[in-house]
Amino acid sequence: MRCRLKSKPDVEGGSSRFNVHALFEVIMYFDEDQGGCDSVPGSDVEVYVEKLAAWKPLGQAIRDRDVITDNVNSEFAEPATLADRERGYWL
Repeated sequence: MRCRLKSKPDVEGGSSRFNVHALFEVIMYFDEDQGGCDSVPGSDVEVYVEKLAAWKPLGQAIRDRDVITDNVNSEFAEPATLADRERGYWL
């Protein structure tokens, strides 16, 4: 997913994985000149929700089920089906 830090909205990166060794941390991937790879708190991350065509804080997107996790909470993405969205996770 397209992601960015709230503190640096002009710098976009990508992510779809949580750091499973910490609480609500996201592994972010940036261009090498922007810092490469880093683990950042999920509260500092905004995601681009394609369905809404808008940026949304990751925590809010998960609460609204615009973004869901896999069944072991290690990855996140937009729901592929209505059933996944209603369930709140994919199998």
